[in-house]
Amino acid sequence: MNSVQATWEDEENNRSVELVVNYQLDAKRVEINEVTPTRVNFLCPTTGKTTRSIGVWTEGGRRVLNRQIAQAGRLATISQEIAEGKLVEIKHPTPKTVGTQTPVLQA
Repeated sequence: MNSVQATWEDEENNRSVELVVNYQLDAKRVEINEVTPTRVNFLCPTTGKTTRSIGVWTEGGRRVLNRQIAQAGRLATISQEIAEGKLVEIKHPTPKTVGTQTPVLQA
């Protein structure tokens, strides 16, 4: 499974929602497994600059935002952007594994 960062620009409410999208690539299509809203940036209506930013920590908040994202049609465009390679992929570090100790020679 792969992950990318994406955003949803909600112009009606002057906000931008940061997303983490987990997906799988099949031979012919992109299958989105999960979309997790992580942060909401509220924008100034005149300048478009961020005035305030809050993290999305609760499942209820994520459900509400996911419903709004789906109604706006953003999920379909995310799939297309993943297929075209337009989104930034999140690299997960390789987990540390337990190895065997190397014997040390003593004189």
